[in-house]
Amino acid sequence: MQKSEFEDLKKNPQFMLDLTQREEAAVKAKDVAGMYEVLDTAVMLDLPAERLNRIYTEILQTVFDRLADKLAANSLFDLSDRSDLYTVRGIYEHGIERYSENDFKGAKEIFLIIHHTAGDETISEAMMPHIAAAASKMAFDDFIDELVDVENPNESERYGFFLTNFKPSVEGFMKEKAGVLEEALKELETLKK
Repeated sequence: MQKSEFEDLKKNPQFMLDLTQREEAAVKAKDVAGMYEVLDTAVMLDLPAERLNRIYTEILQTVFDRLADKLAANSLFDLSDRSDLYTVRGIYEHGIERYSENDFKGAKEIFLIIHHTAGDETISEAMMPHIAAAASKMAFDDFIDELVDVENPNESERYGFFLTNFKPSVEGFMKEKAGVLEEALKELETLKK
């Protein structure tokens, strides 16, 4: 869409009312995928930051409630289920946010939780470099520049929200950080008990 088309949508009272109603319905239903659809639309429309933050806060509250339920039930997410996929997306995006703000410990813990609960080998394995990088306090920008294959992102519907493709250099990094990773995984084992 052209920028002018987005501006036209912002000026369309019926469209904006529909968007607000979709937001309210998604929040009421605790529909993470629906909340993300509204958030993505709001970002494209360049709506005020306070509205974006409100939607994102609702997403985080919902995904962490769902995570607590999964942990209490000792069950895994099923990424073929749209609701679970968007829940893990929300948890992951929060982990990336923490990592980009240099909260290495918080990011590492979130990536460990995803590794443990994703119920998907591709995502669980993709968390390993994330965990090792955060645990070794590697700057987020360095993680992206040195390890992530940004030229070949995974564009599948299931994995497109996650950094799953890495450069060949990730193998050497993982060998170098094997001890750090082992310590982090031991923390996870302690949490499982």
